[in-house]
Amino acid sequence: MKNLYVTLFTAALLFGCGGGGGDDGGSTSAASPEASPAAPEVSDSVSGAAPVTVSKFEDLVIPDNYDLVTTYDMPIKIDLDTSEPMSLSVYCDYNVADDGTLTPIASSRIISGQIENGDFNGVIAATSSVKSLLIEAWYQDTTKAPFQTVVNADVNGVTISN
Repeated sequence: MKNLYVTLFTAALLFGCGGGGGDDGGSTSAASPEASPAAPEVSDSVSGAAPVTVSKFEDLVIPDNYDLVTTYDMPIKIDLDTSEPMSLSVYCDYNVADDGTLTPIASSRIISGQIENGDFNGVIAATSSVKSLLIEAWYQDTTKAPFQTVVNADVNGVTISN
């Protein structure tokens, strides 16, 4: 039975990959990039979609001033009316229950730290996919409810005060 599964799996891989397409081994001449033929057009005759031009990686042109940076610095400033030390966590993903309770997704924590005398100043690296942040500040006294708020992510930074 194992052999049947292995045979079927191997056949599926061969059919899925489309077979060979490797080096013909007999060609020793190298054509210059200028002599390369134009990229072929591939059309989908079943759906009637417009032809798609297939290009090679070597044909890719990137301008000298193109910036590959995908993050930006977002300052976070917190000023709370408390003199008690607090633990801070900032999350970029969280769940909202039917009753409005906010529950952070632990793996989405961006930064954590301590708030002394109600003040915190920090900077996070954010991406364009970050739309909002859950900011939680916990008192050392666990009988006190934590400070929680959701703020929109802003390139200019986030300021929270109460």
